[in-house]
Formats: sequence, structure tokens, C-alpha cells
Amino acid sequence: MNIVTPPILVGEDEAFEQDVLGRSNFGQSLLNLVSQSSDELVISLDGKWGEGKTTFVKMWQGMLNQAEIPSIYIDAFANDYIDDAFIAVASAITTYIEENSVNPDAEKSKEFSEKAKHVGVQLLSWTAKVGIKAATLGAIKDSDIEELRDIQSDVAKGLSTVVGDFVGERLASHKQDVELLQSFKSLLSEMPSLLSPEGDKPLVIIIDELDRCKPTYAVELIEKVKHLFSVKNVVFVLVMHKKQLEEAVKCVYGANIDAHTYLQKFINIETTIPKKIGDRHDSDIKQYNKRLFALHEIETWGDGRNLVDSLDVLAIHFNLSLRQLERVYTNLAVFYASSSENQLRLVPVISFLAVIKVVDPSVYEALLHQKITYEELCQKTGLSEHDQEDRNLRRLQFLTLWLKFSLITDEQFEQLDENDRIRAFGQSLWQYSVERERLMPIFIQKLSMFTVS
Repeated sequence: MNIVTPPILVGEDEAFEQDVLGRSNFGQSLLNLVSQSSDELVISLDGKWGEGKTTFVKMWQGMLNQAEIPSIYIDAFANDYIDDAFIAVASAITTYIEENSVNPDAEKSKEFSEKAKHVGVQLLSWTAKVGIKAATLGAIKDSDIEELRDIQSDVAKGLSTVVGDFVGERLASHKQDVELLQSFKSLLSEMPSLLSPEGDKPLVIIIDELDRCKPTYAVELIEKVKHLFSVKNVVFVLVMHKKQLEEAVKCVYGANIDAHTYLQKFINIETTIPKKIGDRHDSDIKQYNKRLFALHEIETWGDGRNLVDSLDVLAIHFNLSLRQLERVYTNLAVFYASSSENQLRLVPVISFLAVIKVVDPSVYEALLHQKITYEELCQKTGLSEHDQEDRNLRRLQFLTLWLKFSLITDEQFEQLDENDRIRAFGQSLWQYSVERERLMPIFIQKLSMFTVS
């Protein structure tokens, strides 16, 4: 049995062979787009946390390798400890060129590396010595130059001779800075010609985990991608949760900025990770549910089919992400691993607790301490016991009735109509000598023995 969901390991030349979500067609369309474009292209791939963006781009990079399209994968979150985003991207490019050139041109590669160093030094000198935003060289606006002149004027009044001299130097060398940047970008545009046999393939740079970075680093990175690295023959794919990145923009520039419009300045094409959600019989969550059950190899003593069916309807009801469903399965693996075949197991209650522990810890905590009624639970979770025509909703209704059976008071139970179906639920408990009101505490205490992080 696997307690934690085994990671999907995608080989360098493996594409969508392990794809259970049917995303290969989208991957092919994205490949066609980047391979046929001759523009300075920056594409954003949007998706919420836990929707499989990283797995998709890893598989897509394998598809690029099969098509002999050179590509670089950069984990932005793993590099946000570096103060300068330029260094992270430039070093990844130079290293890749050194290791993967198939049309070697030592002089051109060396020249590009030297230009990258010079640009990096100039950028550092802007930001290290003057307290203004200077993320780019050639992209500095006239207003930025005016700001420098204002600083120089203030310095002339006696604030700092050293800084004043530096500002004057920067103003005087602005033309050279622009020329340096243009030379760097021109060389970068030529680098893909060294990376494919015919020299006619673009270089694709995938930057992942942007929404997990520090806000300042994430914003600086997309700004530098656009201003310093966006050239013909190089395509950037920025993998992000757009709403989260918009919050990062607001964090850097203030709550009043139109973050959506601001990001559009740096992105040419927007797309979204594909999801099948409308078809209850073939949604992403149903396919991944089956996949996770197989991967975890849980010994359920015959509970498997009921467990998968229960999680199907709960995942749809609570709109679980793929990552959340993984955590649910870890909870279930812990529960079954610490149980035995002859112990009482009520799948509707167990599966609900495993889900609610992930999606709403406050409700789970209230259940743990027996501080929530059945009516309050339905109100907070949107569950309903009313008759449903849809088959999946009937499953959810059945699950809800088990929660009702477990949570209502003795007085409420006695007031039930004699034909109420939950009166018969108690027959499942006879051989275990367990009282109805003890069901929820028994299962929730077992689930609480270990914390899944």
C-alpha cells in the first residue's frame, strides 16, 4: 500500500504516455503554435493550484523533445532566493546552449555569455546604488530618466555626492546601455540556430511555479522576460495561477493597480490548462479518482467500488482539485492501513470525513469535538437529504443520510417516521456492538491519529 501518492515520473523523451486526463491533444496544439510562430512570443498557461500544471508541462516538454524542439524548464520557485531574476534565466539559457549545441559556434556562444554577464552587471549597478525601480536597461522609460534627473537635482542640493556622481554617470551612459541590451537580444535570437540540426526550430523556455514565488520576484521575472528576453525564435511559456499572480502585482504596485491589464502588457497569448468538468461520466476528477485508487493499492477488504463511487460524488460536490484528491487518498490510506478486516467500516462516513478534513478543517475540527449538529453540517457543506433524480446526486443523498444517522440526537431519531429508511441503517452495526452515536467519534478519532502534511 502507498500512503502518499507516488509521483508521476516523466522521462525526458516521454510525452503523454501516462496521461489519464486526455490532455495530449491540447499539448499537440500548443506545440504547433510555438513551432509555427516567428513572433516574439510569451504565452501564459493558467490553472489553479493542484490542477496538474507541472505534470502537464513536463509531459509537454517530452513532446517537444520528440519533435526535436529545444526546450528549457525553469522552476521559478526553486530560484526565488536569487535576488536577480535575470541571472536565473540567463544562466539557464547559457548552460543549455553550452550542453546542447548541435551546430557549435564557439565564438557566438562565448559572445552571448559575455553579453549576458555585462547586462547582469549593469542591471545590478542600477538597482544596487540608486533606490528606484530599474528592472530593465533599454526598456527604461523617459519618465525613469526624468526621475533620475530629479534625483540628481536633489543630490546636488547636498544629499550625497557619491550617489549624485553615479546618477550623472548613468544618465551619460544610457545610450550605451540601450546598445548593450539590443546587442544581447540580437544574439539571443540567434542562439536557437545552434540547437537544432537544421537551425530552424525555436527555443522554448518554460517557467513554472510563478504563483508560488515571492510577489516581488514573480513580478520582476515576468517583467524581465518581456523586456530582456522576448525576441524572435524564443518562446516563453509562463505557468501560473493568474489570479494569484494578479495579487502579487497588487502587492508590489499597490491595491489600486489594474493587475489584469498590467499582466496583459507582458503576455501575447493566454491559455488555460484544459479540464473536463461537465461530463459526470468522463470528467478529470473521475479519471484521476480511478488512477489514485490503483496507485495507492489500498487493501479495502471489498470497499473499493463503494469508496471510488463515494469519492466521485464528493469530489464533484466540493469541486476538489487533483492535488486535494491526492490528500484525500492519503487520509484514506492512513485509515485503512491502521485498520483491520474485522473492524467496522462505513464507507459513506469514512469517505466524507477524509474529504472534509482536506476541504474544510474547521468543520472537521467541530466534528472531532462533537460541536456541530447535523443541520449545521448540511448548512456549511451544502449537503441535502432530499430526493434527487440524478443518479450521482442520489449517491450523495444516500451518503448524507448516513451522516444524519450518525449525528442526530436520540430524540430526533425517535421522532423519525417509522418508514424512514435510516431506521434500518442500524442493522449494519449489530455484529459490532457499536451504538449509533459512537460512529462519528470512532471514525474521526482514527482519522485524527496521524496528520497528513
